[in-house]
Amino acid sequence: MYISAPAASASVSTQRFIACIERIDAWMRSNRLRMNADKAQLVWLGTRQQLAKLTTTELPLLSALVKPSSAVLDLGVNIDGQLTMAA
Repeated sequence: MYISAPAASASVSTQRFIACIERIDAWMRSNRLRMNADKAQLVWLGTRQQLAKLTTTELPLLSALVKPSSAVLDLGVNIDGQLTMAA
């Protein structure tokens, strides 16, 4: 799931993100599916200056605390926070 927002509104965006994940999880449970929160990955994307403004350290997603990573694997592609593709 992706959310676009300025760094100044990261706390509001974080709450929106958590609420979306909870709604997706509720829909999945109603369809006899289960989300594995332990495998969730989080990366903040932006310039070095914008990323430095973020204060969020971890997100409580369902039953897990997810810490932001400097790079994540998405559909077989390594994506880092500045989209440099260095990883």
